[in-house]
Amino acid sequence: MNQVTSLADPITFTRGPGWRNRLALAPLTNLQSHPDGTLSDDEYRWLVARADGGFGLTMTCAAYVERAGNAWPGQLGVSDDTHLPGLTRLAAGIREAGGVSSIQLHHGGLLPMLGGVSITAPTLPLSERARSSTTTSRRARWQTRRSSA
Repeated sequence: MNQVTSLADPITFTRGPGWRNRLALAPLTNLQSHPDGTLSDDEYRWLVARADGGFGLTMTCAAYVERAGNAWPGQLGVSDDTHLPGLTRLAAGIREAGGVSSIQLHHGGLLPMLGGVSITAPTLPLSERARSSTTTSRRARWQTRRSSA
């Protein structure tokens, strides 16, 4: 096994591109995308500057994978072909700066529903949600002990 001597050492993986160093930019929510989820010039410049500054991996903010999963204004989207030109431009800009790009995939879950958006999800609505098995089994044990006393 090779010993790492510095964070500046390159890293390779079994699959995917290697990184020029071991520094990765964590996904940061910056609310800079356009209302339709397309990449803005400000967000492009901000992310490419991180790669240019030396990060081996530059990861985007949480990007919604379905329009109904958009959790907040200014969130980046990856759910539609209209997002591709900006995302392609971003990947190329990060690559030209010497970095590797990555997108944090995200779905807002029930959060968008609170704003009145109808969503499809594998979760029951709050009004129909079943009790957890832990709660049910505790309640059943308590009732059994109570009735046998």
